[in-house]
Amino acid sequence: MSNTKQFTYNVSDYDQFSYDYSQYWKKRRYEDLAEKTLLDNIFDGKRGDWFLDVGGSYGRLTNSYYSKYQHPIILDYSAKTLRNNWEIIKNKYPNTELIAANAYKMPFKENVFDGALMVRVLHHIEHPESYYKELRRILTNDAEYVQEFANKVHIKATVRALLKGNFKFFSQEPYAQPALTMAEGSDNVEGIFYNFHPKHVKKLLMEQGFTVKKKRGCSFLRSPLLKKLFNDDTLLFLEKIARSIFSWTNIPPSVVFDTILKKEDKQEEKYAKIEDILCCPQCKGNLEIEQDSASCKKCNITFEKKDNVWDFRVQ
Repeated sequence: MSNTKQFTYNVSDYDQFSYDYSQYWKKRRYEDLAEKTLLDNIFDGKRGDWFLDVGGSYGRLTNSYYSKYQHPIILDYSAKTLRNNWEIIKNKYPNTELIAANAYKMPFKENVFDGALMVRVLHHIEHPESYYKELRRILTNDAEYVQEFANKVHIKATVRALLKGNFKFFSQEPYAQPALTMAEGSDNVEGIFYNFHPKHVKKLLMEQGFTVKKKRGCSFLRSPLLKKLFNDDTLLFLEKIARSIFSWTNIPPSVVFDTILKKEDKQEEKYAKIEDILCCPQCKGNLEIEQDSASCKKCNITFEKKDNVWDFRVQ
């Protein structure tokens, strides 16, 4: 049954203010390494041609998948972040392409990507059902997708809700965090920040043909008190133990689904370069590409490549 409901696709636009996401991680070594070691484990054995890191920012996680896929792409809505980090990323990961685009309206043809990743971004996605529909379109049959998200019912939130007698909290509805705590380090900026129930995310993925192969927890020990009591290496050691025992639970603040997509259209066309996979993000039609510009005659829009980064952002 088709759903014709129209959404306003609000996005978290980090180009509105001066913000360096890499600074966010300087005091979060434990969380950073917890995510990287988990992803290294997940991507061990994965292989493919085109790969998409949705919301990949300055390339923090590129090392986890770079050697596994022939053509990695980092997509982010912040063109400024991509341009500021282009040289750093290309020096370390020369095959990587950087594209600024809206995750709801991605500038790629159907059946292109053999793998994809989204970490610390879903909380900015107000309509994940629409994002997953778009993701399904660009992924190939048997593509593997890794989804991390902020867990609504982690142990501290659960205890807090029980103490307050707030049993409505345990519904599968996403929880919108207070406005001024959303922007991960920015000041006085109202944005989008949702925590999701694992069952809700799994349901949305399944509706688009994804199967969750394995559920993993991450950052089990994300606590100011524990950080004072233990150094990062000790926390990482304990993290691995907790991950092996409790990943099936909803205890951790971060949950990671390792999924595979099954779809009927099994197009096997191979693409050699970035220009071969691009399309208009608005109408999905063909583009006329000339050096640093790409035009859609149907939509009468011209997209530009500036400072080595394509800008395909549309609302």
